[in-house]
Amino acid sequence: MTDDEIAAAATRFHEDVPHQFQVSLTMSIQTRDRLRAIQDELNDSVGERVFTTNDVMRIALLGADRYHALATGEIQELEPVDEEQLLPLTAPVREVLDGEDLLDPAERDSS
Repeated sequence: MTDDEIAAAATRFHEDVPHQFQVSLTMSIQTRDRLRAIQDELNDSVGERVFTTNDVMRIALLGADRYHALATGEIQELEPVDEEQLLPLTAPVREVLDGEDLLDPAERDSS
């Protein structure tokens, strides 16, 4: 993914996903640090501080939902909105997780 694709996806994401739901979470320091690393990676890709922790959580949840739908056969392929918006936004998430060796080696080999 290019930085321009991530920036365009960030703009669409902020327009399409409401910010009306915010929750307070208790999490481990490791999880908090990982979320911060993903947030930093996303913001570095855009070149400015656009993404919040709430955004990172929503991206992770949306990505997990779409992955589950594909993995279970609920959907057969990604929709255009997924390819335009979700793939560019989840690419930095994957970078952080891959950098920490958190992905299944079979998953890393298939990319």
